[in-house]
Parts: sequence; structure tokens; C-alpha cells
Amino acid sequence: MALTSTARFAPTSQVLSRVLTGEAVLLDLGEGQYYGLDEIGTVIWVALEAGATVGELVRHVVDNYEVAEETARADVDALLTHLLERKLIA
Repeated sequence: MALTSTARFAPTSQVLSRVLTGEAVLLDLGEGQYYGLDEIGTVIWVALEAGATVGELVRHVVDNYEVAEETARADVDALLTHLLERKLIA
């Protein structure tokens, strides 16, 4: 699926997640791998779980952190691509 502004992604059923002290810990049950997300990655993860579109994720990052929209879009795209490659979201 393309990373268009209207695209929606969600955690796969193989992923368990918990937010601990502002950072998300993800467990891929299929691979037995743990992943950690920093503060902004955690904000994006929580928004993904709530059904946010890619455009909404970018807007949220811009509205809450001192970052240009182009930078936020590149960072969101990079994280989503990483999560897609590891089959943590679909």
C-alpha cells in the first residue's frame, strides 16, 4: 500500500504493544522480536492504533513538535516503511 495522506495502517494481529514511561515496546509474536519506539514513534504508534491516516499522523507531529511539515512527513514515512517491512503494521 502506498504511503498516501489518506492511507491507514494498523498493527497486525501478531504484534503486542505496551507503552511504558512514554516509550512503546512492541513484541512480534511471529518472529519473537522486541522493538522499542522513542517518544515521537510512540505517539505515532498510539495514533495508528486509533485509526489515524498518514496525513493525520504528519499533522499531529507538526502540531506537537517543532518540526517542518516536510521533515515530519519524511520521518513518518520512514517509520511506517520500517514497520511495514517488519510486518508490524498492514
